[in-house]
Amino acid sequence: MFDFGVGYTELFLVAVVAIIVIGPKDLPRVLRAMGKTLGKMRGMAREFQGQLDSALKDSGLDEVKKEFDNLKNINPIEPVKKTIVDDVKKQEDDFKKLFGEVPSPDAPKPPTATAPS
Repeated sequence: MFDFGVGYTELFLVAVVAIIVIGPKDLPRVLRAMGKTLGKMRGMAREFQGQLDSALKDSGLDEVKKEFDNLKNINPIEPVKKTIVDDVKKQEDDFKKLFGEVPSPDAPKPPTATAPS
């Protein structure tokens, strides 16, 4: 359920301890206060992220960030693979020019003459 390693049993234990320590009468008020505090913290984090993004845009670093993101998507093996495949095809074509068509390994072999014994 949660990505930070808290399971259902731990949540149940925390809830039971909260009911015992805080009390059932004050628990809704405490949970409401915690919710408001978390909301304020999220709002502050969102505002900070917005200011950071605007500072990046003003300084021109947003383009650098886009370039780094583009570099993540580049596959360095693809050009090497294409070069190798092209070289192999060229060598096959050169071989066929010099020696003709090569029979496949699955093709039936021509009969060979046997020496009389």
